[in-house]
Amino acid sequence: MKMNRNKFVKEAKKRVGNSGEYLFKKYQIRTDWCLMQVYDLEHDTAGVTEIPKNFSCSGFMRTEFAKARKNREFKTAEVGDIVFIENNGNARDGADHVGIVVENTGHSFKLLEGNVRGNSMGIWYDTSTSDIYEYDYYNSSLDWIIDMSEFFTDDEEEPEEEPVEEPAAEEGTFTVTLRTLRKGMKGNDVKALQRLLFTDGYSVGQTFDDGDFGECTEKGVMEYQTDHKLEVDGIVGAQTFAELWKK
Repeated sequence: MKMNRNKFVKEAKKRVGNSGEYLFKKYQIRTDWCLMQVYDLEHDTAGVTEIPKNFSCSGFMRTEFAKARKNREFKTAEVGDIVFIENNGNARDGADHVGIVVENTGHSFKLLEGNVRGNSMGIWYDTSTSDIYEYDYYNSSLDWIIDMSEFFTDDEEEPEEEPVEEPAAEEGTFTVTLRTLRKGMKGNDVKALQRLLFTDGYSVGQTFDDGDFGECTEKGVMEYQTDHKLEVDGIVGAQTFAELWKK
């Protein structure tokens, strides 16, 4: 399922002002985090499971995934595309910075970048925050663009479902408005799903009922659907929920 570009931009802009701390904690590694942020957005927000988990810019450029999609036609950049930048004056060591396209203005594009402002000691990740920067198509620091168009669409987003008024919950409980759930969604209904899966013996990840439908929750859903002879798509609709509620 392709990600709507407008929705992706909204998710990307939520990262503006963040430091890399949440990523260091999530991936259990402390390093320059520009590519870590791109991976997190593309993989967890847009569902691009094909993207390699490689937090070295030059290393990522050598992967088959990148080689098959790279070009230097920067004016063709679209939302979700990955742009590599040469910013240390040594082109021989490969790209050393990366951002993700959130807008193409027609004469330039804007990138969401992390790990871009450092201190005099060169320890970038200790002082940097995520922000959006603009480049014209002929900026000499630009290295490669990775075309991600196969994973995105300009189709209109599905309208958000109207919230249903629920009575006040008793202490220690929470209310749930059921939606069709899929990876990337968050809420009390996701939390309820995670608890139901866990109770039935299916793993949803170390964070358990965090209300965030990530890769581990999707895997748990698919295992449940397989065991209960449901359509195995990782999406929780009426049939899967009905089966889960049976006790």
